[in-house]
Amino acid sequence: MFKNLFKKKNNYEPLDYELRKYFENNILCLKEIFSEIPLENRKVFLPITSDFPVKSNGSIESAIEVLIIVAEAMQINPNEIEIDFYEEGVTALSNTRNSSIILENDNESGLSSGQYHGKNENGKYEISVNVNNLNNPEALIATIAHELCHIKLLGENNIEVNDEYLTDLTAVFFGFGIFMANASFQFYQEENGWGYNTVGYLKHDEWAYSLALFAFLRNEDNPEWQNFLNPTVRKELKKCLAYMTENNEEIFKFTDKTE
Repeated sequence: MFKNLFKKKNNYEPLDYELRKYFENNILCLKEIFSEIPLENRKVFLPITSDFPVKSNGSIESAIEVLIIVAEAMQINPNEIEIDFYEEGVTALSNTRNSSIILENDNESGLSSGQYHGKNENGKYEISVNVNNLNNPEALIATIAHELCHIKLLGENNIEVNDEYLTDLTAVFFGFGIFMANASFQFYQEENGWGYNTVGYLKHDEWAYSLALFAFLRNEDNPEWQNFLNPTVRKELKKCLAYMTENNEEIFKFTDKTE
């Protein structure tokens, strides 16, 4: 009867209150907006061949194959999307239709991972992807998922003002959170040292809380898919899930902290 008498209190809280409630409120909004498939029935995409039967050869053709898989998962007709690729300066590559693709640098955001342009003069949604992603399958999938989430939110008129945090959260909602989190911070070795690439706008602890909310709403307290996350995010995810279990009544409870 005294087993919990001297139990150490866990004072861990993921993120700050306002940010936690931002993610909690918005994932509930996504559940309402995209209710055609219950969240618990949505597929969680994994970095395995059966989920992405695409040859990772750095080609534009393989990128288009990824686009089709992601678009269909989000209930977007791939034929309504035009994709092009850019890098620093202006270069030309050939796509599968043997036509020229113009690659342009985004002067405002520098080496951005991808861009969403809305509908073009052909009435199709237009996205651009940095060519650096072609040789990084995880970053390529994450970038395409993020840009297609702009279509789901802005293109389908579900929001009026762009919100990049919400766009990243939407990618989690549609089952691409593993790719988003893993690609959010990747180290690579150069001749003169180490560098890193980033995809998306969330930090690792924000990805962890978003993924934890996704699991929480699916009644997953120990999801198998967490084993595909990088160690840093996976460790934080477990802490977030433990917090949600211990504070179940506080999750999705909204109060005004200013009162």
